[in-house]
Amino acid sequence: MLKTVTPDFAALKALDDKLRFLSSWTIHNANHVRESVDGLKVGGHQASCASMSAIMAALYFHALGPNDRVAVKPHAGPLLHAIHYLLGSQSLEQLQNFRGFGGMQSYPSRTKDRIPVDFSTGSVGLGVAITAFASLVQDYLTAHAMIDESDRGRFVALIGDAELDEATSTSA
Repeated sequence: MLKTVTPDFAALKALDDKLRFLSSWTIHNANHVRESVDGLKVGGHQASCASMSAIMAALYFHALGPNDRVAVKPHAGPLLHAIHYLLGSQSLEQLQNFRGFGGMQSYPSRTKDRIPVDFSTGSVGLGVAITAFASLVQDYLTAHAMIDESDRGRFVALIGDAELDEATSTSA
């Protein structure tokens, strides 16, 4: 499962730069370039994308195997879409229509997005719980000979401050 090949750091740095640009451009385009009938901004989290771009570049372009699954923190959704744009599974039109009619979703969604999404993470904090549960299910299936060792994968939860604060945000 683990890759032993030394990463091409220059290539990962270039991908990181492109991902930061694309995710920021997507959000900026939706809020300041695309025509808005009512003048309202649609939002987006540029800092949340920028804080994950190097990690996600290394994961998606070097470290992940075919059976690995990732729960991307909700506010890094535009970054996931930028990755899939570079991989060729996301269109420029989708990026231009971020949070618009027919455009990409603000948070990763298995049912609403056109790109492959391992886990829907619209609810802040869900990614950690769902990857932990998926890992336990995989262990159970392996222990009961219901899945081959070669079909096992790793589960990654990418989290930020909102996910770390989720447990305390509902307390009085």
